Amino acid sequence: MKSVVTAPEVNRGSRLYLRKLSVCDAQDHYLEWLNDTDVQKFTRRRGRQSTFEDLKNFLRNAEAGNDYHLAVCILGSDKHIGNISLNSIDQLNRSAEVSIMMGDKTEWGKGYGAEAVQILTDFAFSQLKFNRLWAESPNPAFNALIQKCGWKKEGLRRKAFFTNNEFVDSECWSLLYDETLTK
Repeated sequence: MKSVVTAPEVNRGSRLYLRKLSVCDAQDHYLEWLNDTDVQKFTRRRGRQSTFEDLKNFLRNAEAGNDYHLAVCILGSDKHIGNISLNSIDQLNRSAEVSIMMGDKTEWGKGYGAEAVQILTDFAFSQLKFNRLWAESPNPAFNALIQKCGWKKEGLRRKAFFTNNEFVDSECWSLLYDETLTK
């Protein structure tokens, strides 16, 4: 039987909650996500195979680090379906990069990514008092999701990502605290 991780919640939405990742999250399903070419298609780790030791090392570093690496879990079932993070935190300028990996492909297309981004956005602005969040991605699904969440397109990094034997653009996005007040 799989152990259920009971780390404290960071925040919750209508269907999901976010909690800090821990070494207890080193489970078969998580390792499968890291080695799934569909899940990793638009990440910098694509093409690499991970072991349980790699996963445990990442989780240990995540627990000890200054970034927020959070599990995306379904309310009620506590099913861990992906991760979302605040990376590259700049305390002086009160900003951070948002990244997301929805690993459980059976949950794709249900709007969980958008809800996770909204929960993280609320956490970053209301509890951490950040002023700016930013993200960049070549993934068309992520770019549509982040635009749906009200983020503003800042531009693109031309031909910055190599996939399917070609270089593609990576779109750059941001959201400011003040922009959330007008919603």
